[in-house]
Amino acid sequence: MKLWQYTTTVVLSVMCVGLSAAIIITSKSNLAIQEEIQGRQQKLNNGVLGQQAQQITGNILQDMAAVAAKNEKMRKLLSQYGYNIPAAPQSPSKKTAAQKTPEEI
Repeated sequence: MKLWQYTTTVVLSVMCVGLSAAIIITSKSNLAIQEEIQGRQQKLNNGVLGQQAQQITGNILQDMAAVAAKNEKMRKLLSQYGYNIPAAPQSPSKKTAAQKTPEEI
């Protein structure tokens, strides 16, 4: 083996070891950051803010469902995300005077 081949091999080997060490350090750092974020998220979900957010979300969905019963565009939007809302039935109380029976007048 020639000297330049030996030197090239040693340099490439040292670079591989250095890059491996950098990858290990970076992955451990990322893991620590991810655990910190998950801890913060858990605190938010379990705290007052998390409960309020869940209540607000439920109220928003109920309001959207009420609108979707009368609005086709809203019904289509909700159905894209898995919420199937039936159309509002026509109420029989909207009879005109000509349609009402004599007992109702």
